[in-house]
Amino acid sequence: MYHTHRMRKAARAYMKMHHRSAGPRRRPLDHGDLRLLILLLISETPRHGYDLIAEIETRTGGTYKPSPGVIYPALSVIQDMGLAKVKKTDGKRVFYITEDGEAELIEQAETLEKITDRLEALAHPDSQLDPRDVRAASQRLRHSVFRSVAKAWPDTASYEEIVEILNQARQDIEALAEKKTKKKPN
Repeated sequence: MYHTHRMRKAARAYMKMHHRSAGPRRRPLDHGDLRLLILLLISETPRHGYDLIAEIETRTGGTYKPSPGVIYPALSVIQDMGLAKVKKTDGKRVFYITEDGEAELIEQAETLEKITDRLEALAHPDSQLDPRDVRAASQRLRHSVFRSVAKAWPDTASYEEIVEILNQARQDIEALAEKKTKKKPN
């Protein structure tokens, strides 16, 4: 068990290190967007923190899953601002939107529409041809690889098969790029 945890932790650290070196990463939500998204979600139905995390992950097609360390401080701020109230239900803190929270959603409707459009684009990146779609698709692939590796542990044959698939995909993408550059007139 400890060894598996260390392997996963090392894999995450490796991916973070190499992802940062590839250039700046666009965050799925800008500053303040999470607060509005949380308000929208609790206006639909009262929710607890982990339910919010799961719903955001679902709405982004698995490409973004906020951590509890992001969600719970945001919920505290929303509560402190009087935009939500909390009730204990089955031992969980469930958040409900207040009248002030509803007013905030109405006031911020335009911003909220941009947020939901961005989440929709993350969930369905193939719907538009845009460079950000490649990034979203690669993020989904990365998540899929990590899930597959975790499920396959410690089956090294499965690891080798995953590496073969990824290497073949890389070669196919490079061949496509090479083919496109050869077609361009000088």
